[in-house]
Amino acid sequence: MAQLNLDPGREALLRVLTDADVAFVVIGGAALQSYDQTHHTDDIDVTPEHSQANLSRLAAVLNRLDCRLVIDPADDSQDVPLPTGYFTAQSLARHSIWNLQTVHGKLDLTFHPSGFPDGYAQLRRRAEPREVAQTLVTVRIAALEDVEHSKRTANRPKDRDYLTRVGRLQAPPS
Repeated sequence: MAQLNLDPGREALLRVLTDADVAFVVIGGAALQSYDQTHHTDDIDVTPEHSQANLSRLAAVLNRLDCRLVIDPADDSQDVPLPTGYFTAQSLARHSIWNLQTVHGKLDLTFHPSGFPDGYAQLRRRAEPREVAQTLVTVRIAALEDVEHSKRTANRPKDRDYLTRVGRLQAPPS
């Protein structure tokens, strides 16, 4: 499917991750958009696979992306520059969420998204290769039902707004 409104930053960020053979699943707003859901987001959320080898590949990528730690998403003047070589597999594994600003845009790493305590292992089961919205890059994207389950579980105002708008505030019957 050809995308009309390509986002060069999103495209570049996904390409650098895939070129480095980093295993991850796209979640959040970019996943919703990839299922043709109307949703605004200015970042890309991913859940990386937790192995030492994968985290080492991810760390190497992040160390090349001039990352800054996002403290306040509404105020990028608060972003904290990170020293060269800051990321290692061990430093990534010490935290469950990383909100980063990279040279290509915002990247949020979430190892245990709401509703998925085992993160990647759980999400990958139903994730499918799809072209990410606003890119020509195909990667594994969490199933729409899983993204919406995570949003229901997180229960943030922006998540409730989305779920109410699409008529799926309540979980579907099992």
